[in-house]
Amino acid sequence: MRERAIGKAFRLAAWGVASLFFAGAAAAQLPYKDQIVALRVTRQFFDENRPWVKQNPEVRDGTAVVISRELLLTEASMIQNATFIQVEKHGRANWIPARLVHQDPAINLALLTVDQRGFFDDLTPTEIAESAATESVVHSVRWKDRQFEVSNSRPGRIEVIESPFGSVHHAILRLSTDFSAGGWAEPVFADDKLIGITVMQSGQTATVIPAEILKAYVERSTRGGEYLGFASIGGLRWQTNTDRALVAYLGLEGEPRGAFIRQVPWGSISCSSLRPRDILLELDGHEIDASGNYNHPRYGQLRFEHIAVEGHEPGDIVPARVFRDRRLIEVELELRSYPSSASLIPWRRANSAPPYLVAGGLVFRELDGRYLNAWGSEWRTKAPNQLRYYFDLLSVAQSPDRRRIILVSQVLPAAYNIGYHGVADLAVKSVNGFEIDSIADVAQAFTQPKDDLHRIVFYPNSTIREVILDRETFEEATQTILSAYDIPSRLRLADGELPDLGPECPQED
Repeated sequence: MRERAIGKAFRLAAWGVASLFFAGAAAAQLPYKDQIVALRVTRQFFDENRPWVKQNPEVRDGTAVVISRELLLTEASMIQNATFIQVEKHGRANWIPARLVHQDPAINLALLTVDQRGFFDDLTPTEIAESAATESVVHSVRWKDRQFEVSNSRPGRIEVIESPFGSVHHAILRLSTDFSAGGWAEPVFADDKLIGITVMQSGQTATVIPAEILKAYVERSTRGGEYLGFASIGGLRWQTNTDRALVAYLGLEGEPRGAFIRQVPWGSISCSSLRPRDILLELDGHEIDASGNYNHPRYGQLRFEHIAVEGHEPGDIVPARVFRDRRLIEVELELRSYPSSASLIPWRRANSAPPYLVAGGLVFRELDGRYLNAWGSEWRTKAPNQLRYYFDLLSVAQSPDRRRIILVSQVLPAAYNIGYHGVADLAVKSVNGFEIDSIADVAQAFTQPKDDLHRIVFYPNSTIREVILDRETFEEATQTILSAYDIPSRLRLADGELPDLGPECPQED
């Protein structure tokens, strides 16, 4: 009896401790429950192999965090090609339409709102921290299947990466999380403040956009006036400067240091001030070591590209010190944004609808990241060799007279184009003698044949040099092919003109 009484007392005591623990955990969760909503996005992408049609719609579930009495913050990639956006709060079975207010795909962030009256009344805006936590335990949270989930996540390292849909190089936080299948804009909290938003997850390691970037984006996108985005080193190509022989050859005395500049792309931050073969030793007062790092006051060693982002906006002028032609010189760099459209092969397409032309059964289109991804996540091993070559060596080689690479992506077989049915993924140099760098150029060139033939010339490749088509039967054949393949329109032009990126940059001799 006595043993049973002691056992009962022990179980009661244990239950009391457990009750206190769960009550404390529940209390800790309550603020987060009111600060986030579930997000559901219906998206529809174009078929990159048949750019005149769309793929079947797909649905993605994620999270958005409340940042004011009228705004929700999430990642931009969640709402890419969205046709319908909905939110759900407090785990209730009530999906409510939401709409996009602002997005910056280059930094992968977006603002949403809900027009339903009273929607925000029982939600609590969160405060964005001044910086990301780099130690202790933080909380990743989400609504999933109407259940509120919390992960005690552990901050790892801070490093600098290039944003996946733009050319902004900025710091991110690597986080160890207990969530499975995460990476869909789950917010991360520390001390009741938002320290980041998860935008990617591999295994149990999450990639988080830190508080500094979130705070800057919200302030810039809501203050009114023109949104300038984030400054970027852009497509600047550089390498580490650890080779003592190279340092000696260039004439830099002492230990190897600085970043060796290989290529300065048109429209980049440094186009007017840096030169190929410069050694960038200092930027905005920060010394750069031979690995391309500088000493960040909070996070330690970071890649120097982050200097252009933190505390700066496009239009700011920052000092730099470079070693050029065997002497030290001081220069000033005007910080600029470097949108994906500034690249010869843009990774992201600003207009989600791919421009194309079907002419004589030949399908002309631009080469971009969306098309490369038609080969899947392993496109670097599966895409044609020439396309990988173009991307690796020419992606930032845009110039005033070459804005895009135009491909014949395929030939729709017909009697008219017999002999060319195997032509695919070849870059077009000229049509009817006119140099080509846009779908509009191709369409215009077909209206100006030199004789009784249409002549399409390709850049050097291993298969074919040119295609010759009969001019007299060209239009009739094109219409027959459009009808046979159920193509609603032969032509879709790009939406708007590409931006003027200023004077062309100097290149290496």
